[in-house]
Amino acid sequence: MKQQSVIYLNSRKTADFETQKIEIEHFCKYRFDIDRIFHDNQSPAIPASNRPEFIEMLNYCEDKGISNIIFHNLDVTLKIPDTFITDLSMVLKAGYIPYWAQGDFISGGYDTDERREAVIAFYHYLDQFSVQHSKGKRGKKSVGVSSRRPGRPKALDEKGISDLLAARRSGKTIGEVCRIFSVSRSTVSKILRDYPELKGEWKGPVSPGK
Repeated sequence: MKQQSVIYLNSRKTADFETQKIEIEHFCKYRFDIDRIFHDNQSPAIPASNRPEFIEMLNYCEDKGISNIIFHNLDVTLKIPDTFITDLSMVLKAGYIPYWAQGDFISGGYDTDERREAVIAFYHYLDQFSVQHSKGKRGKKSVGVSSRRPGRPKALDEKGISDLLAARRSGKTIGEVCRIFSVSRSTVSKILRDYPELKGEWKGPVSPGK
């Protein structure tokens, strides 16, 4: 007995949509009854949470009690791994079982429980791989040879200092200058060391004995 399913297609061209539809219908021919086809033409890089058609599909499956969602091509979706992991997470958390008409190498066949377990295992593998890959990229950056001189970088470059002085001359308070240029009072004080007319009066706490 064939199982109920919905189809989700993502394509920008009408010809692509028709091709995908034919291939999925062939895939479902002896396995699934197609209850409804959902289609959007947004970029596949956009997360599913920002695609109204994807959200509508999940809600429809919940209302109709449909567990199987058929996508087009696993190889294609894996080319954007971060988005794929996020999308797959939404499907699995909602309790649905995904299939792909092409490129589907995940085990479990069409047995509901085995398929679900296999897809969840595949999801965890991808998620862990993504985390490790991100850590590796950060590690490579940290071991690179830096061309910057030792010590803290300057808070402001020459143009920034010039703009700060202009702001002070225009009547901006020390506090306003600090907020505008995201620098500390200590940094402003050092910059104004050679400009006593711009230093103003110290507004902070006074040490005992002064």
